[in-house]
Amino acid sequence: MVQQALKSSPNGNFKITQLCENLAICEAKVDRHNWGNATETEPAFLIYLGCKRKEVAEKINYINNALGCYWCEVRKPKYLKDFEAEIKIRGMQRESDNNAYGLDYLIWVENNYEYLEDEEIEYYATGYMPRW
Repeated sequence: MVQQALKSSPNGNFKITQLCENLAICEAKVDRHNWGNATETEPAFLIYLGCKRKEVAEKINYINNALGCYWCEVRKPKYLKDFEAEIKIRGMQRESDNNAYGLDYLIWVENNYEYLEDEEIEYYATGYMPRW
């Protein structure tokens, strides 16, 4: 896992962190843009997914069907500059449930299905690390 800070807003309203090679998360302290996925303990967020241009349609199909996210914007890479396209994904949930896969699953998939401990996935998806 990369877990590298890419950008923070000057007034601290949001921060963008690269989670793995082609995946970054933007977390907002205040949900000003109505992302709609904040919880009592976790801030609202959106995801940036880097890919090749020829992979865009397949990735969006996957995002819509498996992740249950229907608001995507394809653009020239702004944060994940090593890719041909960047897909901005809004409306994702942090953790998978019976209705849709969440950020935890996407991290696992985009990390080449490399096995991660549940606590590690939880940390990358929510920032929470249990104390032992």
